[in-house]
Amino acid sequence: MSLHPFDGKQFRARLVLFRDAKGLTQEELSAKIGKAYNYVSRIETGRVKTVPYEVLAKLALALDVTLDDLLFVDGLKETPEEIRSRINRWLDNVDTQKLRQYYRLLLLLAER
Repeated sequence: MSLHPFDGKQFRARLVLFRDAKGLTQEELSAKIGKAYNYVSRIETGRVKTVPYEVLAKLALALDVTLDDLLFVDGLKETPEEIRSRINRWLDNVDTQKLRQYYRLLLLLAER
């Protein structure tokens, strides 16, 4: 999968967010997808320019997200109300510890 540089940057940022949300190090995620210890680091820093589809699928599975989530495809055509509704339904099923983690991530994103 070869991405436009802007899309690649967004993908790498989302990969970091999902990995952090799962509490995984780059090395741990690399091991979960059956790659060398520094593979995820190379993806996140842009040294891997083309991520094979099979690797994307393994990343999504290891992070418990969809490929759409990972590539930020889902939600592009939804209204703000639909997005808020989906977020609220999703947050209703998240435990307190995860909810706090997501809140901290949102605070960090809002500062950018």
